[in-house]
Amino acid sequence: MLKSSRFLLLTIFCLVNIHVFSQQEYTSEIGIHGGGSYFLGDVNLKLLDIQPDFGLLYRYIFNPRIALQADFNHTMIAGDYTQRNSQLSPAAVRIDQNINALDFSFAFNFFDYVKYDYVMKSSNHTLYIFLGVGLAHLHANTHQVAASLPIGLGYKFKLANRLHLNVQATHRLMLDDNLEGNPDLNNALGLNGTNVLNNDHLGTFTVGLSYSMFKKKCDCLNYK
Repeated sequence: MLKSSRFLLLTIFCLVNIHVFSQQEYTSEIGIHGGGSYFLGDVNLKLLDIQPDFGLLYRYIFNPRIALQADFNHTMIAGDYTQRNSQLSPAAVRIDQNINALDFSFAFNFFDYVKYDYVMKSSNHTLYIFLGVGLAHLHANTHQVAASLPIGLGYKFKLANRLHLNVQATHRLMLDDNLEGNPDLNNALGLNGTNVLNNDHLGTFTVGLSYSMFKKKCDCLNYK
């Protein structure tokens, strides 16, 4: 009886350890998202001037706190606007600008985004912040490429072991002043100077899903 009990306990111990050491982490996520966009430029904003936005997301995960993400968004600036300065003519401006924005940024999670029962600070959801560099392809009358500095805040939640909900808000400070695609609007009064904050701004807010790919073994003994 004693031998049987010892054998049973040893079996249970082995099974538990197999379960613990076989848990998986993943090196990458790929996903889709959609939402809306806004811009701040050289024309008067319309009330609630929100345009549709959609795109793709890829993350390379270094550890449960830090990831490198590539974020693609397709959006537009469309509609009738008015000049900010009435001395400029024409006073009314029609803009029809499609924008493809590609951002590369480092993301930092507020919590360890990995759910293990034996890791106290791990979590299946977290807020994260990110900062990086980006490019925007503007194609209205002419094709142009403008650089940007994206910064933002996001929230992600594990819907399943590999499936994630992503909510993200990004604000891009453009390093050029040509989002509208109209040369007459690009710093027409020459007041921008060297202050990059006077350039155009592009923002997006999206909700999407991503899926984990490419397993890696969890080195549980060395996990903090």
